[in-house]
Amino acid sequence: MIAFNRYFSPVACILLLSLFLALSCGKRESSQLEQGLSFYRQNKLKEALPLLKGAVESDPQNADAHAWLGETYRRLGQTEDAIKAARKAMELDPCHSFGHTVLASAYTPKSIGSWEGANADTSWYHLGKAAACDSSDGNIWMGGWVEAIRRGDQALEKRALRLLIQTDFLTPALLAYNRWMLRHLPKNALLLTNGDMDTYPAVALQEVEEFRTDVVIANRSLLNTSWYARHLRDRYGVPLTFEDDQLDSLKTHRDDDGNLILMADQIIEGWLELRQRNAFPRPIAIAVTVGDMSFAEDTKDHLTLAGPFHSWLPFPAENPEDTTMMRMSLADIDPEDFRGPLVSPQDRSPVRLVGTNRLVTNITAAALRYSQALIESGRAAEVFPMLKWAQGFEEKTALGPVFAEQIEELKEKAIDEVANKLDIMTIKRPLTD
Repeated sequence: MIAFNRYFSPVACILLLSLFLALSCGKRESSQLEQGLSFYRQNKLKEALPLLKGAVESDPQNADAHAWLGETYRRLGQTEDAIKAARKAMELDPCHSFGHTVLASAYTPKSIGSWEGANADTSWYHLGKAAACDSSDGNIWMGGWVEAIRRGDQALEKRALRLLIQTDFLTPALLAYNRWMLRHLPKNALLLTNGDMDTYPAVALQEVEEFRTDVVIANRSLLNTSWYARHLRDRYGVPLTFEDDQLDSLKTHRDDDGNLILMADQIIEGWLELRQRNAFPRPIAIAVTVGDMSFAEDTKDHLTLAGPFHSWLPFPAENPEDTTMMRMSLADIDPEDFRGPLVSPQDRSPVRLVGTNRLVTNITAAALRYSQALIESGRAAEVFPMLKWAQGFEEKTALGPVFAEQIEELKEKAIDEVANKLDIMTIKRPLTD
């Protein structure tokens, strides 16, 4: 302060010091928010939480910080804290779309482990407010599509699907993946999907591009609700093996061995039983994204891999891979379509932010599985162009090389098989002078 006094008055010194402190606090708050969001986007929510709390404490007037804190609480299962933080965001900004979206998600009744205060009408109200405040936010339309189905609002269903594409929430590469998944399905198939990014984009393509509208897409997670099962039955004619009163009483439970039996899996098992008796009107396909197929455990020999999906046959399959279908599915792929990310930067789901780009590895995995099948069938010489293609494909994706080691191993295996075949031919046909 002595040095300052040579050039500035005491009042000026105080003002400069106050400005310095304010700027320092602002930087600290901004740093905490940025660091917290960095952890959040890596799905490290417990690490993100104290930093987002600190950001709110440092800048209590920041509505965005309150909303991010609320979303983090919600995903950690601390619903009441999430609602409190989201309401603070809207207290600061009544038309804070993100805050309304947090509340809509918090109040949404879930099929498993619902919060006791869940209320579908409250959720619906906040979804509407979020859309009115900012319809360009694709996060809104993820939940909006599901709630529109629940309420039988087909106009809103269509609007939600169109906006998911128009807002670029569903990226070009993600849409390309879903086209690959749908393209070679059997006519009028029922396709069982697993989560968000093998369901929303596929249904959006049906709506916006009228692509494979003959296919019924059934999301396994949503099948844990009776209203969604009825939706598939009533709109698409997908039969159920349960009457309405039985459907309403279906619950997730554990069997005698302690295995968790989902409501969805009881419904799917009914479909497989009908299909086995030729009483199900559609071919059944299961996307490769459905990792746990315990519902088909007793009939897993009925599955045959066809690239992006497994076909479930009413009888045991001759081979575990349908190499013809695998070749066709891979031949249609343009690697240039997969250069960009499969997840939008506006997506606020840390699970999708971390995991969605890995969807593209299913394509390379299909190429490697096809190559392995060629080697096992004595066609090793045909493997090299496919492995070269797989290597080039990986290099063009946003995720980059993942299967480099496996590609090299298959190359070596194919070389050995070709060399062994040549040796056998030489023995059978000795060289002459």
